[in-house]
Amino acid sequence: MARKEPLAPLFGKRIAPSGRMLRPAEVVERTGLSRSQIYQMIKDGVFPPFIKLSERASAMPEAWLDAFIALRVESTTSTNETPALGGQKHA
Repeated sequence: MARKEPLAPLFGKRIAPSGRMLRPAEVVERTGLSRSQIYQMIKDGVFPPFIKLSERASAMPEAWLDAFIALRVESTTSTNETPALGGQKHA
């Protein structure tokens, strides 16, 4: 399987940490990914990292998660040709 280009450099440098701070449970809920999948993807550099808020609390800026989702949608729609809704046009 080809390794995906790391997204981590985008976050913090090109995408400012703005919006609400999302705790891990909310990131799981919003993405539909499991907690272990998220942490593996962070380790692989293909998911935005959490920011350590305190010794026992981490969160992700909402802007980073929104940017990740937008990139995934863009990469999916640009690589897959999808037919128009409703099928073929009728004369």
